[in-house]
Parts: sequence; C-alpha cells; structure tokens
Amino acid sequence: MTRAAGVAYLESDREVEVATHQLALAGVGCSWSSVPAPGTGLRPAIALDLEPVDVALGAVDVVEIRRIPLSDATAALMRRRLPWVRGSQASRDSCLRLLREEDAVLGWRRIVWCSVGGLRVARARVRLRPVVFDRAAVDRQALRWTYASAGAIERWAFA
Repeated sequence: MTRAAGVAYLESDREVEVATHQLALAGVGCSWSSVPAPGTGLRPAIALDLEPVDVALGAVDVVEIRRIPLSDATAALMRRRLPWVRGSQASRDSCLRLLREEDAVLGWRRIVWCSVGGLRVARARVRLRPVVFDRAAVDRQALRWTYASAGAIERWAFA
C-alpha cells in the first residue's frame, strides 16, 4: 500500500476485480490509477512503527504487507525463550486466537520517501531511520509483525 497526498493506493498480486470486490464489501471505494513513484528530491527512511506521516509534508509512504503463515506465527509464539521457563499465558491465548482464525499475524515493512526538511519534521512524531549510505538497506529490512486485531495498518491507511 502507498499513501501520497492523502490518497491510499493498493498494489496486489491478485486479480484487480477480486480486490475491488473485497474492498467494496468492506465499504471502501476504489478507482483505478497508477501508484505514484517517489520524486527525485525525496530521500528514503525506514519507519519503525505505523504512525501516519502528516499529509502536509508531501511524503510518499510505502508499506509492504504480507500475511505470516500460521506455522511461523504459532512457532514464534510457542517458542520458549529459556528452556526452564514456561511460555506466557498471553502467548498461549494469542496462539489460540490464531488457530481459531479469530486473528491473523501480518508482516509489514515501511519506507517513507520525503525531503530532507520534511524528514526532520516527521522524525518528531514518527520513528524514522534515514537511509544515508547503504541504499540496499531499503530492500533488506526484516518484516515486523503485528496482529490484524490491533488495527495498526487500518489506522495508517485511513489516517
């Protein structure tokens, strides 16, 4: 998903008609257009959370979202950090919600493209790490996990 100038864009591997239908069922209106590319004067920054960036900064905010397989999510939840310490009740409850399909784990990575001045202003509210020397760091960053029930991606997309 991409947010630019207060508009959210969606790129999908699935058929466009299916995605449009699913979004319409959720009450989201859609129109077809191309996703804006970051301009030449914009610099990338890796975001460490999903707090929305102010629209007035003129930033292009890109979030890649993937559903984490159930096997990976439950293995991470049930893994014991120390062999002699039992897992927490919260981890077991989260695992049960996943197994009952009451919740899902989503992996996300976020890049914010904005001007240098805009980056200074945005860092006051959003945790951003500017990419200065290692441009390949944008592609190598690990997926961060969130629960679908937490609503973090929804708050980012519709802010």
